[in-house]
Amino acid sequence: MTNMQPLANTARTFARSLRQFLLAGFVASALAACGGGDPLIELQIETPNLIFRNQVILKGSSFVPAGSICPATNEYIRIGVLGPHTVTYTNAATGVTGPVFTDLWVCNSAEGRIFYWTSNVIDLAPGPNAITVRMTAPERSSEATITLQGNG
Repeated sequence: MTNMQPLANTARTFARSLRQFLLAGFVASALAACGGGDPLIELQIETPNLIFRNQVILKGSSFVPAGSICPATNEYIRIGVLGPHTVTYTNAATGVTGPVFTDLWVCNSAEGRIFYWTSNVIDLAPGPNAITVRMTAPERSSEATITLQGNG
């Protein structure tokens, strides 16, 4: 039992490597939970349940942009700072483009990190109105289009 030193050195080296590996995994998962988008989440538009006087307000969801700060406060809802992004709508029938606003964003839902949005009032032209909502962030973008019928 005089030659146990190499075995002890191997065990220490293995333990140190394991700690470094686990720490790297923990840091990566913590960074992902703080925002940075989710490649599986794409922009979605909910079907509106009311069109009133040829006007509509759209709602939907999209990815959380990279660089978002998501403090660990509540279990699901996080209030923090969203990373750089723009969200706009364009109505092809009227040619009007306008801003879309953040309602809420969630970092730890069952679906992943989700950004919920609402548009301003959008005027509809008589006939079909193809309305596209686009979210753009430095690392990616996503868009969806819905066609609504304006009263003529």
